[in-house]
Amino acid sequence: MPTGDRLRSIIHEVRQELADGRRQLRAQHDLGLEGSRTCARFTTLVDQSVRRIYDAYLGGLGESEADEIRERVALVAHGGFGRRQQAPFSDIDLMILYGGKRDAPITQLATRLTQDICDVFQHLGHSLRTPAEALQQARTDPQAGTSLLESRLLLGNSELYGQYLTQMKAMVERRDTSLATQFIAERRKERLVYGETVYLLEPNVKRSRGGLRDVHLLRWLWCLKAGVADPDRLHDMGVLSKFDHRRLLSAQNFLLRVRNEMHFFANEANDALSRAEQLRLAEYLKYQGRQGKLPVELFMRDYFHHTSHVWQMAHRLSELMQPTTRMSRVLEPVLGRRMVDDYQIGRNEVSATPRATARLAQHPEEVVKLVDLARHEGKRISQDTWHYVYRTAPQYASDPKPALMDRFLALLEEPLRLGESLRRLHELGVLEKVIPEFSHARSFLQFNQYHKYTVDEHCIRAVQEATRFIERSDEVGKLYRALRDKTRLHLALLIHDLGKGHEEDHSEVGRRIALSTAERFQLPPDEAQTLEFLVHKHLRMSHVALKHDISDPQLVARFVAEVGSRTNLDLLFLVTCADLAAVGPGVLNSWKVQVLADLHARAARQFAAEGDPGIEPIGAAERRAAWELLSNTEQADSWFTRQLAVLPEPFVNKRTPAAMVETLRRLRALIQRQGAAWANYLPETDTVEYIAGIDQGAGRAIFSGMAGALTSQRQQILAAEINMLEDGLMLLRYVAHEPESPGQPSATRLAEICQALLASIDSDAPPRFPKILGREQMEAAAALTNLPNEVRIDNDLFDRFTVIEVYTIDRRGLLFRLARALHDLGFVIRFAKIATYLDQVVDVFYVVDRDSRKIEDLDRLEELRAALSGVISFSSTSP
Repeated sequence: MPTGDRLRSIIHEVRQELADGRRQLRAQHDLGLEGSRTCARFTTLVDQSVRRIYDAYLGGLGESEADEIRERVALVAHGGFGRRQQAPFSDIDLMILYGGKRDAPITQLATRLTQDICDVFQHLGHSLRTPAEALQQARTDPQAGTSLLESRLLLGNSELYGQYLTQMKAMVERRDTSLATQFIAERRKERLVYGETVYLLEPNVKRSRGGLRDVHLLRWLWCLKAGVADPDRLHDMGVLSKFDHRRLLSAQNFLLRVRNEMHFFANEANDALSRAEQLRLAEYLKYQGRQGKLPVELFMRDYFHHTSHVWQMAHRLSELMQPTTRMSRVLEPVLGRRMVDDYQIGRNEVSATPRATARLAQHPEEVVKLVDLARHEGKRISQDTWHYVYRTAPQYASDPKPALMDRFLALLEEPLRLGESLRRLHELGVLEKVIPEFSHARSFLQFNQYHKYTVDEHCIRAVQEATRFIERSDEVGKLYRALRDKTRLHLALLIHDLGKGHEEDHSEVGRRIALSTAERFQLPPDEAQTLEFLVHKHLRMSHVALKHDISDPQLVARFVAEVGSRTNLDLLFLVTCADLAAVGPGVLNSWKVQVLADLHARAARQFAAEGDPGIEPIGAAERRAAWELLSNTEQADSWFTRQLAVLPEPFVNKRTPAAMVETLRRLRALIQRQGAAWANYLPETDTVEYIAGIDQGAGRAIFSGMAGALTSQRQQILAAEINMLEDGLMLLRYVAHEPESPGQPSATRLAEICQALLASIDSDAPPRFPKILGREQMEAAAALTNLPNEVRIDNDLFDRFTVIEVYTIDRRGLLFRLARALHDLGFVIRFAKIATYLDQVVDVFYVVDRDSRKIEDLDRLEELRAALSGVISFSSTSP
C-alpha cells in the first residue's frame, strides 16, 4: 500500500487535474462545443482519473498481490459513464467486477478504491459484484438492469469482462420481452413523478417526459430489440430512419448542451429547468426576442419541440415492444378481424388496411375519422398507422375543405374522450391543418406564473376540463349537461388563447382568429358572433367576479349589457370555469366556482327581470326571515333595522337568517371602539371564514392589521372583504386556509386565531411571519421571472370609489403590506377582494379618502401608485 502522504498527494493531483480539465472543458463548452462531445471529453477525463487512482492502489501492493488483483478484477463503467455521456457533475457509475471469492484482497480494494474516488468526485454509484451477481441484479432490478445494459471495460481483466458481457447478451436475448416490460414500467413511474406531459413549464431535463431519460429508454429498447444501442449504428443497419436519426441526434445534443450548462453554472448536479434557469439559459444561448415573443419563450419552444420528438419516438417504440399475451394470440384471430370502413378493429388497437392507408395519404379528414373511430372503440391507434400519419401530415394541404371541417365539428360535438382525441390530432400534426393558428401556438411557453402548461396544451386541456364538467353536481355540471349543442363551447375553448405570442393583446388577436375560424368552418352568422364573443371576452367574467363587488347592481348591469343574452352568459360561465381549471391543478377551487356562480345567478336574474319587472331583489327574502327571528325588543330597536338593511348582499347570501341574526347581536354587544371575531369552518371548500366586527373601525388600519395577524398564524388568505355599516361599524370577512394542516381546525386553534385578530386592533407591533419550508425558494424563483408588477387605478368604474388593482407574485404578508400602505397614505378601504392563480395574485381595493370621497387629485394618485409599486417590488418584501 502507498504511504498515507503519498496517497493523499496522488488524490490531490488527480483532483487538481480533474478541476483543470473541467475548467478547460467549460471554456470549450462556452465556445459552442456540442453537448455530446462535451460529455465524451469529460468522460475521458473521468477515465483518466479512475485509472490514476487504480494504478496508485496497485502500486502500493506487492508484485504478487497486484498481479492477483489484475487477474481477478475488471473495472466496468456503466450508465451515462458507460455510454460516454458523463455530465460535468453527475454520479460516476462504476462496477468492480471480480472473479472467485469475496475475500480480503477484494474487499480491501473495494473499500480503498471507492473512498479515494469519492474524495475526487464526491458522487459515486459503485457496486462490487461477480458476473453472476451482476446478471442476477440486472434480471430483478430494472434500474440496475438499464444501467448495466450499457457497460464498457474501463481497465482490468478483459477475459473476465468478456465472460460477463457474453452472459449479459445471452440473458438479454432470452429475456428481451420481460426486460422491455420492466424498463418501460420503470420509466413510466419516473415520468409520473417528474411530469407526464411534455409541455410542463418547469420540466426536469433528465427525467420529465421527452427528456434525456427517454433518449436512454430508446437506447435500452433498441439494445433489446436489435442488440445495438448506438443511433448511428442503428441508422447504418436500417433500423432507424434518416428522419428519426436526424431528429433524435438533434434533440440529444440540444438537451445535453442545456444540461451541461446547468451543471457548469451551478457547479453541481442540477437537472431542474426552473423559470430562473430558463431566463438565464435563453440569454446564455443568445436567443433574441421577436414578434411579440420573449427570448425565453423561443428557447423553451425549441426545448418542447425536441422533447416532443423524443417522446413520440419513445412512445412508439414502447408500444411496439409491449408483449402479446397468450390469450391475445388466441383471441386476436377470432375477435380481431372486425372491419369498419377499411380499418381493422383489434382487441387493443385500430389499424389501417392498405385501402385506408391510401386514403390517409391524401385526405386529412380521414385522420379525423380514424381518431374518432379509435375513441368510440376505446382503443389506441396502431403504431404502424400512427407513424405513417405522423410522417405524412406535413404534406397535407391547409385548404379548408368542407369534408374536413364538417368531420372536425362532428368530433367536437361529443364529449367522449374529446381532449384525448384533440391531443392525438395535435401530436400527429393534423390539428394545425384544421386550425392553422395552432402552428404558431405549438410548444409556446407562457412565461408567467398564471399557467402551468404551454399555450397549445392549455387550450386542449381547457376542452378536456369542460368535458369533465358532465360529472359535477354543482351549477357548472348542470349547465354543461343542459347544453344541447356543445360544439360552440368546445371550439371556443380550443382557440381561446391562440392569440398569445403577438405584440397585440391576445384577446384582440383571438377575436380575429375566432372570426377567421368561423369563416373557415362556414358557421352561420349567429354562431360566428357567439364564437367571437366567447374568445374575445373569455377573461371578462373572471375579471368581474374575482376582482369586484358583484353585489353592486350597477356593476352587474354593465356586465349584463356586455354579455348581451342568457345563452352567451351560460357559455361564458362554462368557458371561464374550464379556462381556470386548465391553468393548473387546484386553480378552479370551490371558492372560485361559488363566486363565479354567484355572478352568473345575479346576471341570470337580471336577464329574467327584463321580462318580469316584479322579480324580488336578491336577499330580500333572507332579510325578512332574519327580521322575523329578532325578538320584539330587538325589532323595536332602530339599530337592528338600520344594520339589517345595510348588511352587504354577499354576506346575506352566504348564511342562514339565524346566522345573520347572530352576527347582528354580536355587533350590537360591542363595546366602544372594541371588536369581536369568530370563525366558521366551510367543509365544501376546506376553508375557514373569519368574521370580525369593530366599532368605529374606519381609519385605524384594522383591515391590514388583521390580514397580518392571519398570515402570522400561517393562514393563506384566499379572499378578503371589508364593508362599512351604519353608525361607524366595520364588518370584515376573510376566507383562509392553512396549507400545512388541511381539514377542519380544532376549536382551540380557531379560538387562538380569533384572539390574534382581536389583538391586532390598534397594535403597533408589526406581525411576524413564520418561515415555511420551501416558500422562500419559491418566492426567490418567482422574483427572477421578470413578470410585470403592475398597479392599475380606475376612477371611471364607480362614482364613489377609486378602484386599485395590484398584479404581482404572491408572497407572505403581501395583503398586509398593501393595506398598511394605503392606510399610511390616508386612504380608507371600503371593499377589498383578492384572487390567486398559482403564484400570481390580483388584489383589488375600493378606496376613498378620510372624508369618504373618491381620490381625484392627480398628484395623490401618482403618490398612491408609487407607494404600492414600492410594496410589490421584490426589494421591499421584509415584514
